Amino acid sequence: MSDERATRPALTTDEVRAFIDRAPRAKVRIHVLYQPPGVSDSVETQLVNLSRSGMFVAARGELLDIGAAVEFEFMLDDGVVVLKGTAEVVRLALDGERGMGLRFLALDAESRSLVDRIVEASAREPAPLPFEEEDTHRSALPNARDVEYHHGTVRITLSAATAAYFTYNPLMHIGIGGCFIPADAEVPLGTGYQLDIVDPEGRLLLRCKGRVAAKQERRIGIRMIDVDRASLVKLRAEIARLGPPPSR
Repeated sequence: MSDERATRPALTTDEVRAFIDRAPRAKVRIHVLYQPPGVSDSVETQLVNLSRSGMFVAARGELLDIGAAVEFEFMLDDGVVVLKGTAEVVRLALDGERGMGLRFLALDAESRSLVDRIVEASAREPAPLPFEEEDTHRSALPNARDVEYHHGTVRITLSAATAAYFTYNPLMHIGIGGCFIPADAEVPLGTGYQLDIVDPEGRLLLRCKGRVAAKQERRIGIRMIDVDRASLVKLRAEIARLGPPPSR
């Protein structure tokens, strides 16, 4: 691999600028593992944004050299790999958020399709601003009772409107036991909740543990943990009845 990097021509300034400015770009947070060249251990970091041509990842430790090729994986916090491939470091950022811009070198068909759908979903969705600016503690979309945060519990009232939280984002959807919901405060990846999903009359449809495994703009992607299989199947059927099918 080192010989290949040595013979690969470096990107010109114009090519790097074109890579940086290329749109559309989705601002997404998810755990990323990458393996630096010649190192046996993987490095864990976070994705910052994603485009069809590459990605920007945060870097707390040593930055890699321009031209270094790495194998990488996007992972949910329970070890599920949702996307993988190889990429090449094309720029380093020292100001603002410290990190590295990487250009994709190889993605399998499934990973390529997922990247395209994530970027398309981000471009299609308006900037999610579900909360009143004058009252940042109010959970409201489309009304204050649909998503409620209370002492470590998230309560979602399932309706035709909130069913979209379980289907619209290809990164985290009901098909893999997850959802993307509004959040009016910064929530770190890995934050745990009790997740309650109820019908409009307040009857419990599903209760399980949940953990924040992804973030996008002012929404968090919650992965369901220790979920009862029968309840999950019933919930999927109800979501399918209320809204479009989940992304796959």
